Amino acid sequence: MNWNLQTDDELLAACRGGDRGAYAELYVRYQPAARAAAAALRVPRSERDDVVAEAFANILQALKKGGGPNEAFRPYLVAAVRNITYSQSRRAVRADDGCRRLGVELELSEVAANGETEAFMSTAFDQLPERWRKVLVAVDVEGRRPSELSDELGLSPNAVSALVARARRGLRAAYLSEMRRDERTDQLALRAS
Repeated sequence: MNWNLQTDDELLAACRGGDRGAYAELYVRYQPAARAAAAALRVPRSERDDVVAEAFANILQALKKGGGPNEAFRPYLVAAVRNITYSQSRRAVRADDGCRRLGVELELSEVAANGETEAFMSTAFDQLPERWRKVLVAVDVEGRRPSELSDELGLSPNAVSALVARARRGLRAAYLSEMRRDERTDQLALRAS
């Protein structure tokens, strides 16, 4: 069928019927508009294709379930790009806030700057489950985003974000536990002498 002669409404109806060619035509028509929307929202150039792809994938998923737009595909797509951008921005702020809070907790601790901090952190990190260590290295060291890890871990981006939050809380708890254990050891040594 010659999809480029069909209206958006006809293409949407065909998409609901499972026709991939109809959705491909919508993609060809509106991918530039979605990229322009991402640019207007100041999505970094390197991330625009990911945001656009996620918006199209979300809409396709909604169409398959009988939801999504019945008409006016372009405004719906632009709204999807906006929502994804805002959602990612909020997650990034929460992740940065978590790192900042952990840093403040570490700075406020009364640990001597003679290497004990690194030893406590290393011991605490080694106590974490392998999956937590992997996700912390990927996000906090390599700078990868949860959406980049979702396929690798077999989780949704939201589930990856939740896993990162649990791993950070676990690292914080393990670090503080190591500090307290060291303090108790020091107190016992003082009592013994």
